[in-house]
Amino acid sequence: MTKLKTWAVAIGLMMSMGAAHSAPVFQGRLSDGTASTTCTVSGPDKCAMFYNTTLDVTILNDWNIGRGFWSATAAAGSAQALVEAAGAAQTDFTDWFLPTGAGSQAAGALNQYRSIWNDVGSTLAGLQAQFDGVQADVYWFGTESASNSSRAWLFYTSFGFENTGGKGNALYAVAVRPGDVAAPVPEPQTLALALLALGATAVARRRRSR
Repeated sequence: MTKLKTWAVAIGLMMSMGAAHSAPVFQGRLSDGTASTTCTVSGPDKCAMFYNTTLDVTILNDWNIGRGFWSATAAAGSAQALVEAAGAAQTDFTDWFLPTGAGSQAAGALNQYRSIWNDVGSTLAGLQAQFDGVQADVYWFGTESASNSSRAWLFYTSFGFENTGGKGNALYAVAVRPGDVAAPVPEPQTLALALLALGATAVARRRRSR
């Protein structure tokens, strides 16, 4: 078998492996952003964060960072202040926010809670298996009610219900931030193309040297 054929076989194997092993929806991240396949939901090897591939957001693993009232800014004692402080204290990253969402929005970028809920199997047990410290209680969305400025949207983790509540209520908070904190890893196809280019260059050089 020629060297060029050997390269082609190796590249084909890499691409088939990439297609066979799809990435999990939730991917563990350490506090410095390092991707980890061995960190856990709780315990001494606990993940600091999970990257959600459905939403392209990073979610703080700790779902018991405290209670606060609703505010669009990080006012003292607010849920937004809690997520900013917890995110900065538990990771090397800033720019943490409350999840987006409202009862009128479908799962996805405009309703992150609903999307996360769906991704864990739409049960409280699923949430508790995926994240540390999930309370069977009420959590704030980062979205204000469009019809009543004194209220904001909230999420019931017990059964996935969404409603609005008075902003002065002290409710739980979840911290999310856009994108993935981990350094990007080349896709199998990208890596295969790079190897193909290197192989072709090596063959061309050998031919010129003859």
